[in-house]
Amino acid sequence: MSKSKLPERASLEYLRKLAKDRLQELRRIDPQTKLANVLLSIARDYGFPSWRALKAEIEQRETGDVAPFFEACERGDADELRGLLAKNLSLVRAENPKAQDRGWTGLHTAAKGGHAAAVRLLLHHGADPNAREAGDNTYPLHWAAARKDVEVVRALLDGGGDAHGSGDLHELDVIGWAAVYREPGDDPSGVVSLLVERGARHHIFSAISLGDLDLIRKLVEENPETLDRRMSRFEDRQTALHFAIQRKRYDILDLLIELGADLEAEDHHGHTALAVAMMRGDQEAVRRLHAAGAKGNKGWTVTSDAPEPADSPNLNATVGKLARSIQKGVPMIRVPDIAQALDWYTSIGFTEIGRAGNGGSVDWGMVSFGKAELMFMPGKANPQDVRLWFYTTQIDRLYQLFKSRLVQSAQAALAGVPVHNPRIEIIEDIYDPAYGGREFGIRDLNGYALYFMQERIIRKRKSITVDSKILERYAGVYQLGPMTVTITNENGHLMVEPKGQKRLEALPSSETRFFIDEVNAVLKFATAGAGETTDELELNQGGQNMILKRVG
Repeated sequence: MSKSKLPERASLEYLRKLAKDRLQELRRIDPQTKLANVLLSIARDYGFPSWRALKAEIEQRETGDVAPFFEACERGDADELRGLLAKNLSLVRAENPKAQDRGWTGLHTAAKGGHAAAVRLLLHHGADPNAREAGDNTYPLHWAAARKDVEVVRALLDGGGDAHGSGDLHELDVIGWAAVYREPGDDPSGVVSLLVERGARHHIFSAISLGDLDLIRKLVEENPETLDRRMSRFEDRQTALHFAIQRKRYDILDLLIELGADLEAEDHHGHTALAVAMMRGDQEAVRRLHAAGAKGNKGWTVTSDAPEPADSPNLNATVGKLARSIQKGVPMIRVPDIAQALDWYTSIGFTEIGRAGNGGSVDWGMVSFGKAELMFMPGKANPQDVRLWFYTTQIDRLYQLFKSRLVQSAQAALAGVPVHNPRIEIIEDIYDPAYGGREFGIRDLNGYALYFMQERIIRKRKSITVDSKILERYAGVYQLGPMTVTITNENGHLMVEPKGQKRLEALPSSETRFFIDEVNAVLKFATAGAGETTDELELNQGGQNMILKRVG
């Protein structure tokens, strides 16, 4: 086939669709035809030696206009946007290549930033108000609602935005992003009223967030099953009772009990509302739930018997003896882009200790400088939001001591016995995180979070030697949704590089199975005939099993 010139505004999306269509046609003739071969054929049609080279050329061309476009969206510079769109109208539907997740458009950026003029301009030029980004699966409208920005919300709705927005990863709909996600001083009433006017419907969590008792009663009367609704796994699958306790709304707690909420319903961690109230040291909620007949679970239970005295000096002495088990203390700060933070710190001389992530994003990282260490977690940068991590070898013993104090305090409160112990609040019950180890967290009297962690013991697995020709079959680019992993064979070493994360070597335990101890990951490649490339990669990490398909 003769070579064609790559169009000036070539589209990867179009070429991928072309490859899939061509693959279907070829498989009618030969069912064994591989996608990798079709992609290579298309690349050679345009004079490129590989699909990777073609993809790199298109991405380089797009970057020239895309970078200033998204910078203008972030600033809300309508005049610059007008000029850029006059030059290249396709930008209006472009995805930000620097975004953590695919599908993030300029309209998402402008809406999240609260730039009404830029939002209206983008909509006028054809931006899709109902475009979903792959991270939280949100519209631009979700982000505008979270900002409580009536003007931007109105512009998006006028431009055809879906007022419901069901299907976001947090399972709150647009109205939930407006009502539930609130900072002190936020007033969601204007946005919520506008959404309802345009057809959005309240749910139990938006009603609780607004503190509207009449609305809560109305929702339950219309549909009693609304009390069974749960928050998403990111909010621990809380029930309405759990959520009312979190908001410290005892009037709502009483109403939910009156309306028949399930007192023994458990959240994602298996805790009932009474257990959560006890962990938080919330004696008022404990009294109300116990009076209603709640029983608690997982050792978080109370009785009507007189409590054993909580011996504060004895507890202090016992915990004090465990101080020698603490190996180090590490401060934790939140940053919006952990990969970027790691790069910055290493550029000035810090050493990267580790990073972890899923789906191509980095959601934990740590650096050291001499004997000092610093941990990063995802979130909005806030100099006042600092957490302290204490590494111990006696995690379960420490946890049981703090738990016993809380159980005794709850028992004393129910019996009417004065409690003089300093308040403890467990904000994260003990569990084994996906990245290994065991941890729990408490909050101090000033609101600072203190976490206790026992690191997992890594038992090194034995590796074998695999012929480099076999490793070559696995080299390529694999993808699942927004997650992209590049595999290379470098002198007989299989290197794995998820997008946005550092490159690591995967060691073979068999010809098809490899492991990376640093991130507790196992890779398994689909078998292929001699000389053929592998089309599929199975990745197991943190208890999750994912199948990635070769795309390059």
